Amino acid sequence: MPQPSFTTLIVTYNSGNEILNLLDDLHSYASDENVIVIDNASSDETVDVLQEHFPQVQLIQNSANVGYAKAVNQGFDLCNSEYVLLLNPDIRIDSPRLFTEMEKCLKLSRQIAAVAPLQFKNDGGNQYLNFTWSYMTRHTFRLYVSFLLHDKQGSTDPIPVTFLNAGCLLIRRSAFEHVGRLNEKYFLYGEEPDLFLKFKRYGFDCYLLSHVAVTHYRERSLMTRPVLQRLQIRLQAAWNVIDALINGWVGILLHRLTVKKSPTIAGKQRTSYRKRIPDNLS
Repeated sequence: MPQPSFTTLIVTYNSGNEILNLLDDLHSYASDENVIVIDNASSDETVDVLQEHFPQVQLIQNSANVGYAKAVNQGFDLCNSEYVLLLNPDIRIDSPRLFTEMEKCLKLSRQIAAVAPLQFKNDGGNQYLNFTWSYMTRHTFRLYVSFLLHDKQGSTDPIPVTFLNAGCLLIRRSAFEHVGRLNEKYFLYGEEPDLFLKFKRYGFDCYLLSHVAVTHYRERSLMTRPVLQRLQIRLQAAWNVIDALINGWVGILLHRLTVKKSPTIAGKQRTSYRKRIPDNLS
């Protein structure tokens, strides 16, 4: 099996019931050799099942739950590949074309920072397209509605978006480093909109692929917490997202005002990018 040109990062917390299914998918469709798992002090069998069934996976065991952003940044310190694939442990891979299509999109230009597939949510056996902020534009909302009406017309054209879901996300490592990685002040949630608004601030592009998909069995780890803890986490999550959005858009405004005549690293590549990318990606 040819080795992919990306490293896979997975952050686990009480994910013993999901992680083996995901690693089986990786073994089938890509490779389970270039995988880093950062475990945030799971109290279930996550570490045991990884060591027993996938000893080739590089396992980092944190002595405490340091949060998602800090764990991801930990993993990036160990990566030397051009691209890094972020995966939630409760993702299932539904398409053998997923990884080749995502890589193909990133290779169109160094201007592109990240790419993600559609995400379907599985809730009690019912599967439907998970609504995310990716669909908050005219073209992407039309795509979302077409799925609801079961009349989606297939297209292989990547769709430019501001936000993507980080549950399955292929990132250009140099772009990730350029914008300052994930913001570790957000323990959980908030780091996602913060990252994509930083990409936007520095002139990078992100794309959604509508012809490949994954299934997300969302928040399995969260459901292992007591009810009051889950409520506290959700309230903190709402605040984190609001804080990230405010700071992100203010940062974009200030950047445009203060760096108006001094293009960013990504901005300097804009001309050649426009020449090499088809019109429907502009």
